[in-house]
Amino acid sequence: MTLLQDRKTLIFACTAAGLWAIFSLGYIFGLLGPGSETWFANIGAVVGAWSVTALAFLLWRSYDPDEVARWIWLPLLIGFFLWAIGDTLWSYYDLRTGADIPYPSIADIAWTVSFPFLWVGMWRRYRSLGVPLGRRQWLAPATIVIVGLIVFGAVLWPILTYSEYDRQIERVLDVFYPVGELILFASAVIVAASVRGGRLEAPWLAIALGIAVLSLADLVFAYATWNELYLIEGPPNLITILSDAPYMGAYAMIAVGEYALGRLERTF
Repeated sequence: MTLLQDRKTLIFACTAAGLWAIFSLGYIFGLLGPGSETWFANIGAVVGAWSVTALAFLLWRSYDPDEVARWIWLPLLIGFFLWAIGDTLWSYYDLRTGADIPYPSIADIAWTVSFPFLWVGMWRRYRSLGVPLGRRQWLAPATIVIVGLIVFGAVLWPILTYSEYDRQIERVLDVFYPVGELILFASAVIVAASVRGGRLEAPWLAIALGIAVLSLADLVFAYATWNELYLIEGPPNLITILSDAPYMGAYAMIAVGEYALGRLERTF
C-alpha cells in the first residue's frame, strides 16, 4: 500500500503540504507585512516539531512493551521531544524584539542532547530490518561520502582552523552540530535505502527522507551562520530560504510518514 491509498492519510498529507506551503510562502514573501517573515518561519517550525513529537508519542504508546517497534520509537520520541524544545526556545529568543539570540543557550542544550537519541532510533530501525546494504544500494554510501566531503570542506575546516574563538564551548558546538547532523543524515539515508518490500516501506521511507532533509537543512543553516549569510530579521535571502523552507517541509514529511504508519498499525 502506498502512502496515499488510504483516504485519511491522503487528507492528512494534503493538510500537511498545505500548511507547509502557507508557512513557507508567508515566510518568503512576508504576507502579513514587514517583520512577519520571522513569525511565519518560527511558528511553522514549532508547529511542525511538536506535531512530529505528538505523533511519535502516539506510535510509541501503541506498541506492547515487548515489541521491537516500541524500542525503536522510544529514542525517536525523546529525540523529537528535545528537538521541539530546542525549536521552541530558539523561536522565543528570535521573536524577542531588539534582543540578541544567546549562544550557547538552553536551546543548544536541548538540540545537543537530542542527537544521540535520534541516532539510536534510526540505528535500531536499520538493525530491525535485517537487510544489509547490497550493490543496489551503492547510492546511499556514495551520497553520504559526497555530503561528508562538502561538510568538511565548507563547514568544518573553517571552524577547525579559526583561532579567534572567545570561548571554546562555541568551537565545540560549531563542530558538533555539523558532525551530528552528518551522522543523522547518514543514518536516515541508510534506512531509506534499506526499507523495501512489505507494508511499512512507504511510511518509513517518508520518515527517513524527512529526517535526512531536516539534517541537510540544518547543515545549510550551519554553513550560512558561520559565513554570516543567514538573515535572522527582515526578508530572507536565498540561502536563508534554502535552510528554513526545507526545514519546515521536513517536519511535514516526517509527520505524514508517522500518520501513515499509525494508520497501518491501526493507531489512528
